[in-house]
Amino acid sequence: MTSDSDAGRGLPTPAGDDMLCVLDAEQTCVSVNGAFLEAFGKQHKDLLGQRATDPAGQESFAGLIEESVDRALAGESVPTQRWWDFPCLGFRYVRISLEPVRDDAGVICGTAVCVRDLTDARLAQEALEESEQRFEDFAEIVNDWLWELDQNLRFVYLSARFEEIMGMPREQVLGRRRIELFPEEDHAAAATRSHHLDLEQRRPFDGYQFTRILDDGCKRSVRMSGKPVFDGHGRFRGYRGVARDATDARHLENRIAHLAAHDALTGLVNRQEFVQRLQRVVDAAGSGDSEHGLCYLDVDHFRSINDRYGHPAGDQLLVELADLLREQIRRRDTLARVGGNAFAILMEHCSLSQIERVAEAVQRAVGEVRFTHRDQTINVAMTIGVVPIGADSRSIDQVLRAADRACYAAKSAGGDRILVYGRPDRRTVRERRGESPETAL
Repeated sequence: MTSDSDAGRGLPTPAGDDMLCVLDAEQTCVSVNGAFLEAFGKQHKDLLGQRATDPAGQESFAGLIEESVDRALAGESVPTQRWWDFPCLGFRYVRISLEPVRDDAGVICGTAVCVRDLTDARLAQEALEESEQRFEDFAEIVNDWLWELDQNLRFVYLSARFEEIMGMPREQVLGRRRIELFPEEDHAAAATRSHHLDLEQRRPFDGYQFTRILDDGCKRSVRMSGKPVFDGHGRFRGYRGVARDATDARHLENRIAHLAAHDALTGLVNRQEFVQRLQRVVDAAGSGDSEHGLCYLDVDHFRSINDRYGHPAGDQLLVELADLLREQIRRRDTLARVGGNAFAILMEHCSLSQIERVAEAVQRAVGEVRFTHRDQTINVAMTIGVVPIGADSRSIDQVLRAADRACYAAKSAGGDRILVYGRPDRRTVRERRGESPETAL
């Protein structure tokens, strides 16, 4: 404790909870107040008479002052501010003031150490700086709705636009993780796995996209970008970022992708997309024992239809045939338009006998078509080449050549037929009707 005689020696007067300790010229503790003792968990007998340079003094309190005490003994006032881990208070931000103590003759005879707790003010300042930095960060990103996560990846901040875009109140979201709120995310997708890896490794991310299903059933595509936040000690504090409604952009992307993979006239898969899917099936067949098949379909005498009735009529016929063919196949099969009047059906995990039955059903359905154009009825026929796909299918080129040859051979035999590639027996060339191909027009 300080005494009246201390005050006469020019000691500072502590304010409130200030911690005060007085050392003599030998750095021996000669006075200490209650706040100092409480902060270090000591009693008077533990500190009084203890030198700051002794091992016990080093353990007790000397580390707080050792860099500045010599300067104070030399007559200098030494103020510093720092974070300090007190035994009983924990980490506190303090101002440490060392003042020389003089005797009645003005000779320096010791050092007064006054420690003032500035933690609340410091935290308020850091909060202000953090707030300013937050909006500087947001200003760098396109402004739709702003968000912030804590170190546990729970939402702690959302801007007002969130409710308008996402269709849910902010109070329902704050304090919860995104993974709990939006189960529509495809967590098996490669993009989602990569995104969660970014979060685990505290990396920034840009353009992560997921789907939110609103209460009315509408789908909202959301695109998020964010950056990790660390405090002054390098500790991870969470994420900040921006999210935007990307629904229209996603629809446009999907539309462009659809157009790139589909035939503009019929809406069926186009040749380029069909070849990619066929390649996948051929690759899978080479490494397994599953059976697949390809039907190559060619509309008989299509050029005559175009010449006689005009190209608009031919286009309309192709559209109607595409709709008819869709009804004959399984949902998992791929139906494509691969040429002017040529279609293809890729059937996965299907035996040859099943493929032939589908081919027969297709040919029968096409034969029943009575295409009407300007009050004129046009009978339609179709030639089909069938190619099984299995472990012996060496390449996609081999499969496509086999399909073309089977269809060409059936055409050469008069058309309106089904031919399975690799069957030399002419009985496998099946005629559906007895009339000649010419009568189909």
